[in-house]
Amino acid sequence: MKWILAATAVVIALSLDSCATVGGLSGSKPQTPVEAAPPAKQRTDKSALRQSVLVEAENHLGVPYKSPPSMPRNFDCSGFVNYVFSKASGETLPMASPAYRTIGKEIDFKDAQPGDLLVFASRPGGSTINHVAILYRKSRTGKLRGSWLIHAVSIPTKTSTIKGNPNSESVVISEMGKRGDGDWRNEYFLARYVCARRVLNE
Repeated sequence: MKWILAATAVVIALSLDSCATVGGLSGSKPQTPVEAAPPAKQRTDKSALRQSVLVEAENHLGVPYKSPPSMPRNFDCSGFVNYVFSKASGETLPMASPAYRTIGKEIDFKDAQPGDLLVFASRPGGSTINHVAILYRKSRTGKLRGSWLIHAVSIPTKTSTIKGNPNSESVVISEMGKRGDGDWRNEYFLARYVCARRVLNE
C-alpha cells in the first residue's frame, strides 16, 4: 500500500511540474509577449492613381463638346476634367476653366507627369484662362513641344490629333506644338500655354 501511495505522489508531482513548464510558470523564464506588427501604412499608389485618371479620360474619346455640358453625354474642357477626376480619384475640381489657374500646386513642366493639368490662355502670351487639359504623355525630350494632351476641344485647331477627329468638337488626344499639316510653328496650344498644375493628392 505504501508503495502505491508513493508512486501516486511521484506521478502527481511530475504532472504538476509538466503543466507549470508549459504555462511558463514555476521556475521557467517569463515569456516576452509578442507585439502585434504595426499596421501597414496606408498609401495611394501614385502611378495607379494617375493611370486610372488616364483610363477614365480615354473612355470618353470622341464624346462631343458642348458648353454648358450635360455630362457624360457631352463636355466642355473644364467639365471634362471635373468629370474624369471625380470618377477616377474622387477629386472635386472646378467647372470653370479660369479657376484652374490657381487650384492645386503649380509645377514646372519638366516635373509634370501624365495626369497633371495644363492651363491655357485665350491668346498667345495672354493671362485670361479659357482652356484646361490633362497631360496624357510627355515628349521624349520631356519638353512641352511634342507632348500629348487629352481634352475636350471646342474648335478645329489644326493640331495634330493622335486619337480622335481633329476636325470635330469633341474629346481628343492631340500633340502639343504640331499641326495636322506637320508644321510646328504657331500651333494653337503651344502658343497659349500658361502653366502646369498638380491636383492629385500624393
